[in-house]
Formats: sequence, structure tokens, C-alpha cells
Amino acid sequence: MTDRAILAELEPMTEIPKDTALVSASTAVALWRVLNALRDGWFLEKRLREVARMIAGDARARGLRAEQMLVALKRDWPKLLERRRVPDEGNLHMLSERLVSFCIHEYYGPERCAIGSCRAG
Repeated sequence: MTDRAILAELEPMTEIPKDTALVSASTAVALWRVLNALRDGWFLEKRLREVARMIAGDARARGLRAEQMLVALKRDWPKLLERRRVPDEGNLHMLSERLVSFCIHEYYGPERCAIGSCRAG
């Protein structure tokens, strides 16, 4: 099952405040820098991972579950791209798929365990 299909299934069962943006201003700026680089022919995976780390951190700080984070990101995505010169559709699709994957990885990643939010097996 693709990330998009998973999001479509989860969307109806996750309630998040609609008036609150998930992505902070500093995260949006970091994402815009990745978009600009991609539009100019460069894919900056390390920077995209940092954006995902920031998004996951913001989600955890707001008490969102991983699926709520993904639904909020999907909801906010068009606004993040508003008034931006974006890369071609293929590159934009690749970027969004990678960002979702990185966000999931970062949400459940070692940083979460380091701050005491996960339990040992």
C-alpha cells in the first residue's frame, strides 16, 4: 500500500484542529529552500531529512500521533506551495513522497527514544 493510500484511509478517522498549521515558519523556509534547489536541478536529501525532522518534532510537541501528522501535512501542502515557483510535477511528486517517508522515519526515529517517548521492547 502506498503512503497516499494510507493517508486516504486515515484522513476520516483523525481529528486535528483545522485552524492550526503543522509546519512552523522556520520549517516552511527550510522546505522552500529544498524546493528552490530541486527546481534548479539539485535534490538535497540531507536538507529534506532535516525538514522532516522539524515537522516530526513540531508534531510531537503538539501531541499529534504519526497519522495525524501526515494528515496535517497533506492538508497544509497546498498552502506551503502557494506563491512558490515549484519544480515540475514529477519532481514535486517525488519530493512529497520522500518527505512523507522521512517524516514517518523521523517521528519514530532515535530522537524520539532519546527524549523518553518510546519504550524498550
